[in-house]
Amino acid sequence: MPAPQRRPNDGVLHLVLQQTGRRTVVRDCYAHMPLQVLRPIYLDDTGTASIYLLNPCGGVVGGDTYTITVTLQPGARAYLTTPSATKLYAAQAAVAQQCMHFTLDAGAVLTYMPEQTIPFAHAAFQQQITVRLGPDACAFLGEILAPGRLARGEAFAYREYSSNLHVEDTQGNVVLVERLCLQPQQQPLQGLGLLEGYAYLGTFYALSSGAAIAPNLADDIHALLASRPRLLGSATRLAQGGLVVRLLAMDHTSVSQALYDVWNVLHQHILGQAAVPRRTW
Repeated sequence: MPAPQRRPNDGVLHLVLQQTGRRTVVRDCYAHMPLQVLRPIYLDDTGTASIYLLNPCGGVVGGDTYTITVTLQPGARAYLTTPSATKLYAAQAAVAQQCMHFTLDAGAVLTYMPEQTIPFAHAAFQQQITVRLGPDACAFLGEILAPGRLARGEAFAYREYSSNLHVEDTQGNVVLVERLCLQPQQQPLQGLGLLEGYAYLGTFYALSSGAAIAPNLADDIHALLASRPRLLGSATRLAQGGLVVRLLAMDHTSVSQALYDVWNVLHQHILGQAAVPRRTW
C-alpha cells in the first residue's frame, strides 16, 4: 500500500536502541523533518547513549504535529535531551501537538530531560507522553517550563501549555497518570496554589519497576531543595512506586541545576551510579 501522505509540518522520529557489548547503540532510526537526531555520544563509562533531538526549523509552530517513538531493548541505557531550548511560536489558530511513546524492555534505563521550553506570546501546545515499563526498567523524566520571553515582556502571555503523562507496566497496570493544563489568560498563574510569584516550573519523575524507593528519600530531596535560594520545591512518593519532584524558581539556572542534582541523587539511589555528567558546549 502507498505510504500515508504527510504534511510538511508532521515531524516523525522512530528510534530503537539496543545493548551491544558494553554500550547502547542505535539499532533502528527513522526521522522525518522537522525532527532529526544526532549520533549517540558517550559521556561516561556506563555505556549510556547520550542522544540529542533536533528541530532544525528553530521552533514549534502552530499546527505542527510531532510523533516520537523510542524503544529501549533489554538492558539498553539512553539519555535523551535537546541541545538548546525548545521555542513554542505563536499559534493564532491550530495548536501544536506532540505525542511521545517510550517503551522500556526488561532492565532498560531511560532519561528524558530536554532543555527548557519557552512559550512565546499566543503559543498553544499540547503534549502526550506515554511510558511502558518492563521488568526492572527505570525511567527518569524531567521538564522545565519558562514563563516566556521575559526580555520582551512576554511573561505568561501564551495561550495554553498542556502536558499529559501516562505510565503503565507491561501488564497494563497504571503506575501514574498526571495532567497539567496552564492557560494564563483564563487563570492567574501567579495566584495562591499555582506559581505564587515564581517564574519557572520544573518537574521530575523517577519511575522504577525494580528497586523500591526508600521511604526517607522524599525527605532527603526536600532537604536538598530547601537549602537552595530563589527556589521552592519538594518530593512525593507514588503509591505504585516511584517519586515525583516539583520545583518553582525565579530563574532558569536555579531550576536547571536543581533538577540535575535531584536526578543525580535518585540515579545513585536506584542504580548505584552517578547520573550522566552535564555537557558544556
